[in-house]
Amino acid sequence: MNNTFQENETVRMEAFSDGVFAIDITLLTFELKAPRHPEGDYGNMQLLHALFKQWPAYIAFGLSFATIFIIWVNHHRMYNVIRRSDSRFMYYNGLHLLLVSTIPFTTSLMSNYIATEAMTLAGFVYMFLFAGICASLYLMWAHATKDYYLLKRPAADVKVQTVRMGLVISIITYVVAALSSLLSPYLSLLIGFGMVVYLSRLKYHRERVV
Repeated sequence: MNNTFQENETVRMEAFSDGVFAIDITLLTFELKAPRHPEGDYGNMQLLHALFKQWPAYIAFGLSFATIFIIWVNHHRMYNVIRRSDSRFMYYNGLHLLLVSTIPFTTSLMSNYIATEAMTLAGFVYMFLFAGICASLYLMWAHATKDYYLLKRPAADVKVQTVRMGLVISIITYVVAALSSLLSPYLSLLIGFGMVVYLSRLKYHRERVV
């Protein structure tokens, strides 16, 4: 019989994970910089124009913030139906946090190249990362729900197959978005915003949204 369960480790794991999510969101704000003040007169219209020129940073920040937040929501909902952890689940969680931690880098990539010819590659990397993050969530969920392995009781109330299919759809859609960026980068961004809405509606429990 497997004796590697760690009954009271999920609280620590979720707290550590929440810290990583919080740091990532904080790092995102560093991409939002005030326009540089040139020498000489600088009126309201000049500032407004300078702010408008930074629109790529606003789009990249908005999509990344929304995606990190909704990924955190799904991570939280998952932990609300999980009672215990084992070594494999912890490593899957570590992989998930590793991928989440690279979002500020890909956001910077999008912000700098969104209005250039290199946007196709930047968009591909950006969306492919989100596919990887959803894949890591899938690994966590598949392992935790195998034979109701790590779930709280009554495990029958947990929407195991619904969530599993939802994560598969998310992975496929983000891969499609990554490939779409090679042809129409702005379409891939729209798909990204659409996925935020889709993931927000993914329910882990039959009776309530947790």
